[in-house]
Amino acid sequence: MASLARTPRLLHGMKKAIASPAQFSVTSRTLKDHRKDQGPNTDVITHTGQNWDQEDHRRIRFHGKDKLVNKTFAQDLVAAEPVVVVNDRQVMSNSGGALGHPRVYINLDADKVSVCGYSGRKFIQKKYYDAQKHGASITYDDYMKEITAPDFCG
Repeated sequence: MASLARTPRLLHGMKKAIASPAQFSVTSRTLKDHRKDQGPNTDVITHTGQNWDQEDHRRIRFHGKDKLVNKTFAQDLVAAEPVVVVNDRQVMSNSGGALGHPRVYINLDADKVSVCGYSGRKFIQKKYYDAQKHGASITYDDYMKEITAPDFCG
C-alpha cells in the first residue's frame, strides 16, 4: 500500500519530465530566420518527389547544412545498360560472385527483351534484336567477362 501513496508524487514528477508540444513547435518566424543558413540543394526535388513549401516546418532540418540529393537514380542507371544479345534460347544471369545475386535462368523465346528480376540486366535472343528498337548491345561473352572481372562490384 505504500506504493499507492507515492503515486501522486510520481505522476507529478512525470508531468514535469514530459515536454510540452510548444517546446518543439517551429514558427514561420523561426523558418525565416534560418532560411539564409540552408544549403543550395534545399529546394531540389528528390526522386521521391520530396519538396516542401517555404513555410513548411520540415525545412528546419536543413538549418546549417545542405540537403543531400542523389542525381543518379538506380532506375536510370539500369535503363542505360546495354542489352545483352544471346545466341541461345535461354540465358543464365548472375552478378558474379558470392556477394552477388543467385543464378537465374531466363527464357528468351519471346520476341521481346527479358529482364533479370535481381539485377535489371536486359537480355534478348539474337534473331529478335533490332538496334533501332533496342538500342546499344553487348554479346553474352562480353557480359560474362564483365561480371567475372576482378574489379567488378555488381
